[in-house]
Amino acid sequence: MRIIVASLIFSSLIFADNYSFDMDEIEVKTYEYSGYLKAEHKHQQTKNNDTLNSTYGEAQLSFKYFKDDYSLNSEFQANHNNINNEEKNIYTVNQLFFNYKASSNDSFNLGKKSLKWGKGYFFNPIAFLDRKKDPNNPEASKEGYLFANYKYNKSYDGDLKNFSFDIVYMPTSNNTNEDYYNQSSNNIALKSYFLYLDTDIDIIYLFNNKLKDKIGIDFSKNIETNFEIHGEMAKQLNGYKSYLFGIKYLTAGDLTITSEYFYQSEQLSKTNPFYDNKYFINKFSQKEPFEIVYSSVYYKNSLNLRDNSFQNSLGITYSFKNNFELDISYNKNKGNATSEFGSKLISDTIWTKVSWYF
Repeated sequence: MRIIVASLIFSSLIFADNYSFDMDEIEVKTYEYSGYLKAEHKHQQTKNNDTLNSTYGEAQLSFKYFKDDYSLNSEFQANHNNINNEEKNIYTVNQLFFNYKASSNDSFNLGKKSLKWGKGYFFNPIAFLDRKKDPNNPEASKEGYLFANYKYNKSYDGDLKNFSFDIVYMPTSNNTNEDYYNQSSNNIALKSYFLYLDTDIDIIYLFNNKLKDKIGIDFSKNIETNFEIHGEMAKQLNGYKSYLFGIKYLTAGDLTITSEYFYQSEQLSKTNPFYDNKYFINKFSQKEPFEIVYSSVYYKNSLNLRDNSFQNSLGITYSFKNNFELDISYNKNKGNATSEFGSKLISDTIWTKVSWYF
């Protein structure tokens, strides 16, 4: 018996490395981070046949520290622009807020945060407390606003699968959220979210004690696993109205089609001589054309339906190992001299972007 026990002990010592484990590998981390580095170059031609060369650099770091029911969330961004030999550096705190999860259903946020409301890809008319999305770069991170937020969330087993309710309080003054409204005011937003069957629905009401109140509703629904429809509608009480309707469709050949129609009853900018309140945007993206793995080609058309001017973009992306991505596109503005895209100084742009994600 002693021989057997001794043999087992000896064997365990010999093969210990094969079954050993590092406690650090299973220890729960108290933080997480991600980010990217981007470099861009634009070679542009003006209508006077002059050329402009611009370079851009961007770094972003997202960091989250959590302990028990508390977390600190942050997102920092640095930009370096060299436009026609004029340099400029910009440093931005996109987000910096505390989160407290009081229970499985209740949570609180306090600080600077991007809400990211809305279902549209190129426009979000119901994103009342977010900065406007750039249709030419809709996935870009945006700086948030300072506010306090309570959220209630609960899941169900019936046709109503999930319900959540948000209350957001956002003050403004000449030094707090001043680029939203540079006078003293109080904004209170109420948002209800429903996942009913397979349809996402948001209903929003925004109260402002100095400006007109706003109401909004959005939805998204998968008609098929490869076919999604979505829409948004916003109304300022006794004021403007806006809405969008869009689709996203994936074909059997890995062609993704994203289309959106957007309308607003008033011009987005009163200083523009052209109409900029009615658009139709279509983007087609083909994955791995000619069986070239890790690549895609895309074509995008942004059409101003008021003046029939448009911008065409044709590009190709390639993803390398180690999370590098190359994106090269050619962009062309067309239209008469008084139209939106036709009145732009730039007529042609070759845009090269290199990104590294971590």
